[in-house]
Amino acid sequence: MAYYLAQASGLLNSAFPWSMNFVLSATESESAISALFNTAIRGVFTDTELTAYIPSTVEMTETSVSTASATFKQTTKTTVTATTAGTGTSVGLPYQVSEILTFRTSFATKWGRGRCYFPPLGVNALAAGGFTILVAAQDALQHAWNGYFTAVGATYQHVILHKKATAGGARAAYTTDTVAFADIPSTFAVQTRRADKLVPSRVSVTV
Repeated sequence: MAYYLAQASGLLNSAFPWSMNFVLSATESESAISALFNTAIRGVFTDTELTAYIPSTVEMTETSVSTASATFKQTTKTTVTATTAGTGTSVGLPYQVSEILTFRTSFATKWGRGRCYFPPLGVNALAAGGFTILVAAQDALQHAWNGYFTAVGATYQHVILHKKATAGGARAAYTTDTVAFADIPSTFAVQTRRADKLVPSRVSVTV
């Protein structure tokens, strides 16, 4: 069994970076996992139900899979460069606003779950009254991610990585638990790491 560090990344509005990161476990080679991951994750972007909610200004430009060391650092790395964009005509939500996919293991603890942040959807993904996601857009995300997990099958599994020992010592540092369930909430989240990359322009207020 080997562990792999997988990433899908791209650009918002042709300039602002975004990424989604995953830890995978598999017995297949790095090149085999890279090929499958690239196809499956791009399939989320091109899903027939979801693509209209992804603005055309949101692009996936690269996927990569790296074999992890014992401390889950990158070693060898396989990269696939290609542009896959949404087809939505609505303008995008703010750079840092994300819909999340929550990963859950069989443990109902804080350390028993994880998440990934999808790039911003379009304003057409907002519910009629604003503030939350449109039910149809949430269902489209569900359809796309179901397609992803169907595509990868049992070739690889997603795992939650514990970089530090958990409280109470239930898990040691650099151990993993297998993801057993996943879900998509009806609310949006802010990815602070993505927001930190944005340098805003400012206007002065006279006091």
